[in-house]
Amino acid sequence: MPNTRSEGAMKEEDQTPTDPVQLMMAMMKEMKEEAKKREDQLMRQLQEQAQDFAAALQTNRGNAGGSTKSKKMDVPVLKCPEDINLADFRDWQQRFADYTEVQKIMEECTLSGRQSLLRSGLDPAWTKLWSTGILEIDDRKDDINDIIKKILHYIREHRNPLLDRKEFLERNQHAGESIDVYYSALKSIDESCGYDVNPTCKVCDDACGHGDELQQERLRDRLICGLKDQAIQQKVLAIPFKDLTLKKALEVCRVEAASKETQASLNKSERQVNRLKERSSYKKGKIDNNPLSKSAQKADERCSNCGRKKHQKPDQCWARDKDCNNCGKTGHLKHMCRSEPKKEVNRMTIGQVKTSDDLVKITAKIGNADHQEVEWLPDTGAECDVITADCLKKVGTKVKDLRKDKAELCGPDQGRLKSLGKVTATLEREGMKYKTELHVLEKGTGPILSKADV
Repeated sequence: MPNTRSEGAMKEEDQTPTDPVQLMMAMMKEMKEEAKKREDQLMRQLQEQAQDFAAALQTNRGNAGGSTKSKKMDVPVLKCPEDINLADFRDWQQRFADYTEVQKIMEECTLSGRQSLLRSGLDPAWTKLWSTGILEIDDRKDDINDIIKKILHYIREHRNPLLDRKEFLERNQHAGESIDVYYSALKSIDESCGYDVNPTCKVCDDACGHGDELQQERLRDRLICGLKDQAIQQKVLAIPFKDLTLKKALEVCRVEAASKETQASLNKSERQVNRLKERSSYKKGKIDNNPLSKSAQKADERCSNCGRKKHQKPDQCWARDKDCNNCGKTGHLKHMCRSEPKKEVNRMTIGQVKTSDDLVKITAKIGNADHQEVEWLPDTGAECDVITADCLKKVGTKVKDLRKDKAELCGPDQGRLKSLGKVTATLEREGMKYKTELHVLEKGTGPILSKADV
């Protein structure tokens, strides 16, 4: 019978290894190629996820508030060694585990692929510690869990627990922070403080759970002392100390906080309803049939001129001949005046100079100018210190350097005097110094000292 097999099949059969060693080598080669393909596929998936995340982020920035595709999770990154504590590490560890679980990539990766995935979630400072051998990681056999344990060991060795304990003792409830969030933060910090969870009891020489009681006492004390709402704090402190457990304190805090939130919501709703009622009363074309308020009724019953009970006739008001001390008009009193109140003016009187026999020489210093001796006239009728523009130039000060003068200056005849401004000066006489405000007049007989300086 003729041989019907093709030459190609015969050639392929001849190339099939028959030696067990060669067969094993071929199988290992195929396994490596398949592993390499899976690893390449995984890396492509990670790159696609990063690209999708960047595209979604860019779309969100360009279209704020618009609908976008749901972006995929990004690899959680562990902080650098200098900034991390145990609480941060545990938080990262949980988020990294969630990431690998959601992405379903741990089972498909090789050891090197899982290590690459972990490195992508570490700060560059951690990867440097990894590559230099400080973390003592064996790339040939250490899996992700082994590496994470070594990172945790490194943090414990280089992190002083006193820093975490200080943070725990200073942690107070933040504004707007709920009781549960505040308690969770306290518990997370406490677990990083390095306390022995199950210490040996001094009474029974056994780990009897005394550490849990100590932790609950620490959390209870810090929880109560750090409460922001003093009313809730007083409610908790009203509980007898023997009955004040952590569980009891949390229950009271939650109930009181919920009660306050409910009350605030009800008050807000009531205010909104009242505003709606007020708006509906003033709608165009609507008649307000609501009765006047008590204050409006009382105001309607009073006389608009004297403020007393309303008179039967206008000429019966006793204020009809009175002058108002606010507007000056006749027919009403000041407290019933409907005009705007007059602004009070700082009025100062300057006495009249009659003689120069009592002139005194006083040294005046204004700003950085040199001391200049000026003749002043003491006037017991003056209420402020005055200097003329000419004398001001002699002292070494210019009018443009003056400050605005809001005082109203009047002469002996109560006529108004124009002030160019005012300046602070230091006057010296017979070894005595004092500061005063000099009001500068354009014209006058000379510098005048007020009765306060005489």
